[in-house]
Amino acid sequence: MDPTESIKGIKGNLLSNKKIVFAITGSVSAEEAVKIARELIRYGAEIYPVMSEDSKEMITSTAIEYATGKKPIEKISGLTEHVILEKECDLLLIAPCSANTLSKIACGAGDTSVTLFALTFLGSKPIIISPAMSKTMYNNPIIEENINKLRSLGITIIEPKMEEGKAKLPSNDTIVANVIRILNKKMKRKILIIGGSTEEPIDDIRVITNRSSGKTSIELAKAAFYLGNDVTLFLGRSEIEPPEYIKTKRFRTFDDLLNMIDEMVSYDTIIVPAALSDFKSEKMEGKIKSDSSLKIQLEPLPKFLKILREKYKKDLIAFKAEFGYENLINESRKMIEEYSLKFVVANDMRDVKRDETKILIVRKNSIIEYEGKKSDIGLKIMQFYFNLIEHNE
Repeated sequence: MDPTESIKGIKGNLLSNKKIVFAITGSVSAEEAVKIARELIRYGAEIYPVMSEDSKEMITSTAIEYATGKKPIEKISGLTEHVILEKECDLLLIAPCSANTLSKIACGAGDTSVTLFALTFLGSKPIIISPAMSKTMYNNPIIEENINKLRSLGITIIEPKMEEGKAKLPSNDTIVANVIRILNKKMKRKILIIGGSTEEPIDDIRVITNRSSGKTSIELAKAAFYLGNDVTLFLGRSEIEPPEYIKTKRFRTFDDLLNMIDEMVSYDTIIVPAALSDFKSEKMEGKIKSDSSLKIQLEPLPKFLKILREKYKKDLIAFKAEFGYENLINESRKMIEEYSLKFVVANDMRDVKRDETKILIVRKNSIIEYEGKKSDIGLKIMQFYFNLIEHNE
């Protein structure tokens, strides 16, 4: 019986058919190893665990066997596991990586099961190291020198999270996202995604806004990151927080966003799923009394895409939401012509739910339909876009 069978691939297939050597060293953060392994498996990965002797002081080999469905390699035997798995596997992940192990790898020492795997994979297959130690240790100039040396050798170092005087492992999502990114790298473009909704003040308390969870923009940012791109998210009002591994800058009002346009022109691609306000009112100071009726005069705001397009000349992708299929297609194609868009992602609002949606990717002469979870839709959109680039369309 395989304790991983019930969870394998339930979050997607981004690591399907990928074999990962997951090495654990002697850090208190080793307690996270079970969760990390299980999350990798949820994306379809097959995990081969390796434990240093010191790691067994922090977590049991039984727990790791449960997490991965395989007995961990604790000592290299006559089977030369490090040699065999280097040929069979796609990546080596060391998380957590102690200062001791990190320094041994930098110096070419191979006196533990983990360092032997590192020396075998180095220069052959991708290696990701996620250090965890005290903050003082991490800032030690020798450790800094060793980290820089490992980076220069092509090893990916995931920056730790500084808390309570410690250099802690980042979130499990961050570690898994970096594994997915390296094993699915398609191309490296500088991509900006503008999401969430704007809010226009009525007084110092109340605002006018659009309904938007921000989820689609965050899922797009994650998908672009997974595929190897340099991703930035400009995010307005949102019901959910973006993951820590996505560079994020917040805005509130339409004017806030306009003031950021000069920052946007350096990107290779801009995608705009944001629900931007179409109207604003003249803001009143303080709080309007609520003991009588109130009339608010709404004034139209300019079209953001028009202003952006005047300054930005590269790939621009927009979203359009309408009620009714024919109206949606017509309005999307008008946008393509007016703003010279790569394509429009169109939503009939009758099809949009909190976590699921149906979209139409509208081009001048074609329409493609996708339906499913927003996380899957985000990946479909990015894959469709990169396919166009690869074929010079």
